[in-house]
Order: sequence, then structure tokens, then C-alpha cells
Amino acid sequence: MERLRITCRMSIAAVVMVLAASILACTFSDPNIPVVIETENSTGISQVVEQETSHQSSSTGTADLAKATVQIIAIDDSSGRQDPVWTGSGSFISSEGLILTNAHVVDNRWSDYTLLGIAVTDRTDMPPTLSYLGIIAAVDYDLDLAVIRVISDMEGNPVSIAFPSVVLGDSDAIDIGEHIRILGYPGIGSDTITFTEGAVSGFTSERGIDGRAWIKTDATIAGGSSGGMAVNEVGELIGVPTQASASNEGEVVDCRPVADTNRDGWVDEQDTCVPIGGFINGLRPSNLAGELIAAASRGQEYVEGGGSTDAVQQGSTDEVKFENLEFADGVNPDDTPTQLWYALPANSTQVCAFWDYSGMIDGWSWSAYWFVNGALNEDGSFMDNSWGGSASGNWWVCLGDERGLEEGIYEVVLEVEGEMKITDAVYVGGNRGLATIQIDNQSSDTAICYIQISPTQAQNWGQDELGAQEIIEPAESSYFTLATGEYDLLMSDCDLNTLVEEYGILINNDLIYTYP
Repeated sequence: MERLRITCRMSIAAVVMVLAASILACTFSDPNIPVVIETENSTGISQVVEQETSHQSSSTGTADLAKATVQIIAIDDSSGRQDPVWTGSGSFISSEGLILTNAHVVDNRWSDYTLLGIAVTDRTDMPPTLSYLGIIAAVDYDLDLAVIRVISDMEGNPVSIAFPSVVLGDSDAIDIGEHIRILGYPGIGSDTITFTEGAVSGFTSERGIDGRAWIKTDATIAGGSSGGMAVNEVGELIGVPTQASASNEGEVVDCRPVADTNRDGWVDEQDTCVPIGGFINGLRPSNLAGELIAAASRGQEYVEGGGSTDAVQQGSTDEVKFENLEFADGVNPDDTPTQLWYALPANSTQVCAFWDYSGMIDGWSWSAYWFVNGALNEDGSFMDNSWGGSASGNWWVCLGDERGLEEGIYEVVLEVEGEMKITDAVYVGGNRGLATIQIDNQSSDTAICYIQISPTQAQNWGQDELGAQEIIEPAESSYFTLATGEYDLLMSDCDLNTLVEEYGILINNDLIYTYP
């Protein structure tokens, strides 16, 4: 039996997605969505002079919060008609008409649009009415956050009413287990505003963001609710729903082959897929929007990560290399590992994977799956994120638990555009020491080009220990340092023919392994 062979010198067949989840999902609109288009004459709109921003306190009542939640409609009027292209959600954060939403709700890289329509709810049992037009006041594509300003009604007339708004809360103050409410306009279920509720499930870090990058919640966030409202128990906005499942029932909505379940050496459609439940969703903390909101309030230009507004470049993931994967117990402020480990000690609160990369294109979809003792950890995994790290460099992802990590095997699987690129595993706990395995090639004519050594409990073979250049020629040797434990060994020649496939090798002391 064999497991995944992932090296930096071979192309893995593209992973077939089944029941794909809607991540970072606005809802592409049916032209017949029941919103009221009040006019087709929307050109020559003059902007309202901005007043100093002030916040109107929101009641804790859900019905009142609903009136501060808007549906955002990307409209194409190039044909002379106002055709909805997609929809998302947003929240009035000032009575003067500033709306906080996701950058991907207003991003035109999927399809062109010419107008941003704002639909509001007067009655929660009725669809929203398209009543206003807006412009982008501030946007950060890396954070996936944006602020829209209402500039007119649908006739192009200035608007001077006081909009119902939600009070901004402190997203750093909310803690695990606390109750939250979600409001938005999903593309499934009905055409009216939708309310769900749940608890804070945890927090996730992300490179380039200080502190909390995501608030995880078990509250349902279906596609189309992206950009909407997440409030704490007193009705303060503490998060923007951003990563959303495609289900409003919490059932399995995606199933992906990310483990070599049939042990044939490959991860492909022949493997049993790993169910992804779609019930752990992500909120961007409201505190991350502070600079955008301040700039929009002052009428100052603010655009970050603007390169991602362009259409995603075409390219082949065959040129992508993920290599030199290492594990650490944390991340320094300069994005370097705090301390590298062959096995993390017991009571560690975080495990981080660092790797070098090349050949990437901004805008590509990428995922980082964390498995703990063979089970997918959805709360700590990153699924279908948009790449924004440029073509080459180094990157990291972390999985943490403030109470201390469960002891066992932690395995990370990295994927680009549905294609697996690298995977490896590390022990956490177990009072492990270090040992060296020496591979002696005593064959007369066969070079060893690939060596994969993985903990026996790991699902996949892991990365090539020889790297992209090293080869063990006949009569030569190489040395590898490991944490003590039980391992499986796979060695292949330069044509990927298996030379050695051995399971359950106990390495408690230095070991010499001779081929053949």
C-alpha cells in the first residue's frame, strides 16, 4: 500500500471538487430577482457633499438591526437596461450613509458592472427595495473589506435623510463561546433578509494581520450574506461575514480528496473525499476596518491591495513550487518562525507551518488543510482563500488552541487551484528526543532521487526530504534528523519507480538504513 507522493519536481493531477462550497461568496443574480428597479436614467449623478460622520445608536432589537442591513446589487446598465449581476450584503455604520461590506462584494474582477445599487428593508417579511446608488469610498482588497457611500437615490437626486445605522463594537473584546447574531441577504432560502445566530467558535491568525484575522462562528453564513452584519449581544457590530458555507442547514456541503485513502500513492478522484461540513464560518473583525472607515469619513482616498482588482492572470500551476516545509511554535513580527521543531513539546498552544514558494499568481485560490490525529480541523483550516503574496517568497499558516494543543500528529496539506502542492506532518507532545537516520545507497547502478519519511499515523507521505536538487548516487549516503517515533519510508528512483516502501520503522536511536 502507498500514500501521497508529493515532491517539488512533479505535477500532481488536479483535484476534482465535489459539491464545491461557496467561499467568499456573493450571489450571482438571476435577472428576475424581486428588487424594484425604479429608473433606468442613472447617468450624470452628482455626489452629495459629505458631512462629518456620526453614529446613530442601534437598538438591540433584531428588527431594528435589520433596517440597518442592506443588500448591495452590482448593476450593469451598458445595454440601456439595469441588469443585476450579483448581490451581497452590507451594514449602515453612519446615519450619513456609509456602508461597511466586503471588498469582493464591490470587486468587478468576476464580471463588469457599472452601478452599485443599495436595497433597503422596510418590512422584514418583504424583499428589499432598490432605493439608492453608491460609490466605493475606501477599500482594502487584502483584508476583503470596503466602505460604500450613498450618493443619490435611483433618480440621481441627492439624499439628505438620516439612515438607520449600527454602532461599531470592539471585536477584540468578544470571546469564545459568546453569542452573536448574523443578518444578511443570502442567495438561498428566500428573497427577504435572513437572521441566524450562534456562538464564537474561535479565532484564526493570518500573515500580514496583527492580532485576530478571523472570528470563527458556528452561525450559518450562506452565500450572499457576505459583507453583512454580525453583532454581539448588545447589538454592536463586531464582524463582517466573509467566509461562508453554501448551506443554511449546517450539513456537509463539500467533499474534497485531500488524503490518500486508497494508499495508491496519489491524491485524486479515486480517493474517498474528506467531508467539509460548512458550519464553521469566518467573520472579519470590525476593528480591522478602522482605517477604512476613518478615511471614508474624512473623504480621503484609501485603496490597499489594489492589484487584486485586476482580472486574475492566466497561468499554469505546474510551475508552482512549494518546498522546504518546516514547523514552528509561533511567528515573529517579521514573519519568521519563533523556534523550529522536529516535534513540538507538550502543552504547546500553536503549531505553524512555514514554506518557500515560487510561481504563484495573485488571485489564485489556495487552501491549507490542518488534520489533527487524522481528523480535518475545519476551524483552523484555510479553504479557498485568494492568494495575495506575490509570485515568490515564503509564507506561513498556524493552528492554535489557547488551552494547549491536543497531543498527537498534526498534518498540513497545501493546495493551489485544486492541485495539491506539498504536505507534511509533525508530532506534538510525547516527550520525544532526536535521532538520525542514515540512508546508504549500496546499489551498483540506481540513484535514489526521492525520499519521503512520515509518521506512521500520518495520512500522506509528506514532502521529498532530498529537495529539488539532491540525489543519492550509488555508494553515497545522506543523513536526516527526526524526532523519535514510528515512521514509514518511501524511496523512489528518478523515474518515480518505487525502490523501498516500508511501514512501522521504530526510530528511537540513530539508525543506518541500507538500500538494497
